[in-house]
Amino acid sequence: MTAIQTSTNLHYTTSGTGPDVLLIHGWASSGQMWSRLTRDLQHRARFWSVDLYGFGQSPRPLGDEVIEVDHHKDMLLEFCDHYRLRPRLVIGHSMGGMLTLKLAAENPALMERLVLISPVVTGRFGYPLELNRLLSTDWANFTLSRSKPFWMLAQNVLSPIFSRPAHWYLDEEAAQRILIDFQRASWQASTYALQSIARENLHPHLPAVHHPTLVIVGSRDTTVPPDEARLAARELPHGHLLELPTAHHQPLDEQPQQVVSAIADFLAA
Repeated sequence: MTAIQTSTNLHYTTSGTGPDVLLIHGWASSGQMWSRLTRDLQHRARFWSVDLYGFGQSPRPLGDEVIEVDHHKDMLLEFCDHYRLRPRLVIGHSMGGMLTLKLAAENPALMERLVLISPVVTGRFGYPLELNRLLSTDWANFTLSRSKPFWMLAQNVLSPIFSRPAHWYLDEEAAQRILIDFQRASWQASTYALQSIARENLHPHLPAVHHPTLVIVGSRDTTVPPDEARLAARELPHGHLLELPTAHHQPLDEQPQQVVSAIADFLAA
């Protein structure tokens, strides 16, 4: 049974029975990305799939409200506190992987285990790799603060072109979901998240995160360099790497059976 509610300013769904698992999606995405995982493992865990503020069906920022990675982290902490959640497992994808690491580094008692899928660790993302450096400049701050018209154009007109590469390695259902999530992502949440991701570097904090951690990455990822995931698995004291040689940035969509099986084993360990 699935419950859909809006509370503490975040939209979320719950499904399944068993130990609690918190699911954190990535940039310009939503909790819908976890549907395959929650369907296949609903007999193993109770999943809490959250839409981050400004994404999915969660409320939109007002005016020029600045929403950065730390704001998302604080909202997730409030969400867990409100529902008295101490998840057995927190799973994050891409930007959600960075949020998962930040939660674990700053609030280690919140969860027992972590799964990082295609995570951003040192702020590196995009192709070419200098994109994160560009976004952390004063020029980028000025440009992004005035980018709302282009963002609306990208969402309403250019989004089918931007999402076309996803059709090369995803089925139609997954590609369409990614397109819809991008089209409904708010300008403030999207642009400020990119800036704040580019300024983050969690590398120095990795040795202090002692949670058992499964890191999953596709070797062909061009959205976030696979070296980000490899670094996390190498530097985390209890990190384990699952690298999928033919996968890109969406391993759960591309190789669902292998990813779901690995998470099921890790959850039961």
